[in-house]
Amino acid sequence: MKSVFFGLLIAGFTAVSFAGVASADAYTKAIRASCKQDYKRHCSDKTIGSKQLEVCMRQKRNSLSKTCQSALKAAGYR
Repeated sequence: MKSVFFGLLIAGFTAVSFAGVASADAYTKAIRASCKQDYKRHCSDKTIGSKQLEVCMRQKRNSLSKTCQSALKAAGYR
């Protein structure tokens, strides 16, 4: 069930526009794979897809794993 919620987290982060659907899918998979533990550790009390979750991840960005930070940066999140 957590993986479903995490998938919805990714949907909430897709406010960034992508060049194509294939690219969006690649970013989604990269973020899901790279940030799952970070989400659980730092922001799991936030509703998936909510603005509060996005704010939480941004606030915790310096505490996120390098892998997660890299995936988010590659997806266009700053």
